[in-house]
Amino acid sequence: MAFNLLRSLVTVLALSIAVPASAEDGSGFPQIVGTWHGTYLVGFAKSNPNHEKGLLKTEMELEITKLDGNLITATNRWRRIGDTDWIVEEAMGTFSLDDPTRFVLAEAGISGDDVSAGIFNGVYLDDVIMVTYAGPATGVAFAAQLVKKEGKN
Repeated sequence: MAFNLLRSLVTVLALSIAVPASAEDGSGFPQIVGTWHGTYLVGFAKSNPNHEKGLLKTEMELEITKLDGNLITATNRWRRIGDTDWIVEEAMGTFSLDDPTRFVLAEAGISGDDVSAGIFNGVYLDDVIMVTYAGPATGVAFAAQLVKKEGKN
């Protein structure tokens, strides 16, 4: 019993000294500003005009342009493998306050025919960003693993 009490006191002391993640000053959140790249397969619901094309191999560049505390500003560029033009979509997001490695981005399309609005759920782990995407209005979903491009901040 004395050991449990001592362990509890040590835990309380450690937690009182630890610096919590703060949305106001940006501490505790990964510094992920830069351009992240990866390829993935994307699938479409039957109601999506791209459904008949099957699974499409696609590449993306997620450029995290700014961090303001827990808030994330980003630009997502993507294209089907073999295409030359990028589809560009802007996003705003936030790190989770209870797990600073996790974040969400809400995306709105700004260019191209295939733009959609959707949500990225992401996690930053071991210098890799892993995202899952759902575009409920158009019925599109994918998961991608992104690595930071060399020479890009």
